[in-house]
Parts: sequence; structure tokens; C-alpha cells
Amino acid sequence: MKPPINIIAEKTIKCEACSLSQICIPNGLTDSEIEELETSIDKSIKVKKKALVFRSNEKANGIYAVKSGAVKTSIANKDGLEQVVEFHLPGDLLGFDAFDTGEHKCNATALEDTLLCRISLEEFDGLCDRLSGVRKVMFHQVGKEITHNQNLLLSLGQQQTDERFAVFLLKVAAHYQSRGFSSKEFTLPMPRQDLSNYLGMAVETLSRIITRMSESGILETNRRMITIKDLAKLEKIAHVTCSTDHLS
Repeated sequence: MKPPINIIAEKTIKCEACSLSQICIPNGLTDSEIEELETSIDKSIKVKKKALVFRSNEKANGIYAVKSGAVKTSIANKDGLEQVVEFHLPGDLLGFDAFDTGEHKCNATALEDTLLCRISLEEFDGLCDRLSGVRKVMFHQVGKEITHNQNLLLSLGQQQTDERFAVFLLKVAAHYQSRGFSSKEFTLPMPRQDLSNYLGMAVETLSRIITRMSESGILETNRRMITIKDLAKLEKIAHVTCSTDHLS
């Protein structure tokens, strides 16, 4: 199996100087533990738009953290039809799908020019043994993926198309706010084809939903730029009562 393509090592940036350090570095680590964590990480790996970070059935060589850009993970059936599994935004981790067999179960593709940090599985395993904070991050991520898969099944099985899109926007808004960015105005890095695939609807259906929300004053759109104009109405469509009350 060929290695991932178009991956270029960039200039090393110390973890403490990275804008995502408060997310990636577990709380409670001592200075020496942070230094040990930092020396184990391959920092600032650039992956070009549409290039693969890793392939399905490829032996895993690390866990990745998204520093900037975005990555989609997807699976394909024997006929080559793709199903988007998840979109990974800045601060997200990916690569845990290989923990079972040591091989990835999905393809990971950069949606735009993307910067990643990578830590080898061997280093990660050793750090989990030595640093309880790193182990806690791993358990949190695995639990997060399980919860996400459960919620996605519920969404696809029980929610109407408008609800699915509203829930997705609120999830992205909360993600960006948690990382210090605007929760009301952000760019969706994925094309509509990928987003409609992920949400289980036709591209035309997604376009009609966006048009209706724009005409009703809930959203303002400019290509992939989304501005949430009426959060209360968006939450009502998503049937949210309290989970996004913190958005501002």
C-alpha cells in the first residue's frame, strides 16, 4: 500500500505557541510532561486540498490533530459509492478508527489545504502509560465518537431533513465558539455534495433548505459563508431547548 500522498513537513511550531494548545494539551500536565508530549509530536504537517491523509485498509501510523483546514472521513462500498462519516475541524482528532485492527477503516481526505500534527501510535501508547492526562484525552475522544455515531443514527432515522441541517449548523457553531471563533458567522469547508451525503439527503434538497432558511431570515449565505441571523428560529427547527443556550 502506497503512503499518503502530498504530505509536506512544515516548519516546526512549539505546542505552547499554537492557538489550539489549550485544546490539545491535557490539563494538569507539568512542564516536563508537556515537553515530553511535545517531543513526541510531528508538528505542522501540510496536506494539500483533496489529498489523502490516510486510506482505508492502510496500516495506521499515527493519531492526527487538525490545526487548520478540515478533513473528511468516508467509507466506500464495493461499487465505489462513498458515504461521508464525519468532518474534522480545527481542534479535532482523527485516526482512532484503526485502534481495533491496526488498519484504518475509512479514507481521510483534506477538504482544503490543511495543517496537522501527528503522533505515532507507539509514542501515543507509551504516553498513555506515562501520562494520565493523555489517556484521559483518548477515552474522551473514543466516547465522543461513540456518542456522535449514536446521534447520527438517530438523526438519519428520526429527523426531517430541515432538522438535520439545523442540528448540524448548531453543532458547527458550538465547535467554533469552543475554539474562540464566532458562533454566528463561519465558513463551511465542505462542498454541498459532501454535506448532503453526510446528512442523508439529495443535494437539491439541501439547496432548497438553505434557500428557505435564507428567505425566512434565519440564515444569510455567501457561497460557503454562513451567518446565523436568528438563532432562536434555528434552534426551534432543530428542536433544541438548552444544549446551545451558551451560543452568543
